[in-house]
Amino acid sequence: MSKLAQECALLSPIIKVILIQRLSEEDALNLLGKHGHKMSARKFYSLKKEYNQGTTNRFLQIAKSEWADEHLLIIDKIRLIEKKYWELYNECEEPRDAKAILDSIRATQEQLTLFYNETPLMQKTKEVLEAKLEELTNAKT
Repeated sequence: MSKLAQECALLSPIIKVILIQRLSEEDALNLLGKHGHKMSARKFYSLKKEYNQGTTNRFLQIAKSEWADEHLLIIDKIRLIEKKYWELYNECEEPRDAKAILDSIRATQEQLTLFYNETPLMQKTKEVLEAKLEELTNAKT
């Protein structure tokens, strides 16, 4: 991690406040000075740029790498819920209870189907995010 990135990580709460409050350069430098971080305007703009790029890159990297894992975890959880419903159904003795469980199984299967039907949309989103990440990576070099 570069020195600028380390300093950005240290000052990120203050930089976040500066960006949220849309402080002027002078007010931003005064706020940083109050917290014991006196710096030039040039250094502040470098930190601000690193903060914005770092956040975007981190978000895009998370979206790129964790999408598949989260997608699979959700599918596995829905399947586990469905399996538990089937176990309850097999133990059920009352027809009314059996019908309620079957309704729950149907609802769970609808959730699973909906999730699978959304997969192409999620894939397209992932491709767009990967393209944006590639664009940002190329812009850095």
